[in-house]
Amino acid sequence: MRHTLLIALAACLLLPAGASAQDTPRFGIVMGFPAAVGILWNVSDRVALRPMIDWSRSSSESTTTTTISGLPPGIPTITTTTTTNISGWNLGAGVSALFYLTKADALRTYVSPGFSYARGSSTIDTTVTGSRGLPTPLPTGPVTTRSSNYTTFGAFGAQYTLGQRFGIFGELGLSYVHSGDVPNLLVGLPLPTQRDVSNWSLGVRSSVGVILFFGK
Repeated sequence: MRHTLLIALAACLLLPAGASAQDTPRFGIVMGFPAAVGILWNVSDRVALRPMIDWSRSSSESTTTTTISGLPPGIPTITTTTTTNISGWNLGAGVSALFYLTKADALRTYVSPGFSYARGSSTIDTTVTGSRGLPTPLPTGPVTTRSSNYTTFGAFGAQYTLGQRFGIFGELGLSYVHSGDVPNLLVGLPLPTQRDVSNWSLGVRSSVGVILFFGK
């Protein structure tokens, strides 16, 4: 009798989750890893759209001091200090379509083709100072490099709904990335330095995240 009551209680707890999965709201906020945020729009019972954006900014500074000693008599010790500042930002946006394949209670599987575009900028500024009497070094910065990335990807995923307002998902697939650097300018030099670089890569793509549903 005791075991029967436990089984009945477990069944009652599981039934609302299964029922709520049948009425998943049309919209949701997606927070994924790698870091990105977006919207999930359930266009129909079998198709959904998921636009995403990601943004990052970085900054660092390093200082290196070099001392040259043991020189001939009358020549003072030479000390140079190199300070390097690196700053950059990256902004990306993309969209993917979810085509649901199977549905078993709260678990759904899908395939997801998509496309994204990202643009970034990185600036390196180096300052060299030395002992008195040393010649002024050639300016070395700032140097700014701008890049752009185009990514086409496809993945197989699974989505599990926990109640009516919360869900989790995971994906695994392939991605093709085409990237390039645009010409950059070395401030302080008479002519710009051209650096046109184009490359591509093919690799495995994976992501996980959570969904907070809202609306009806």
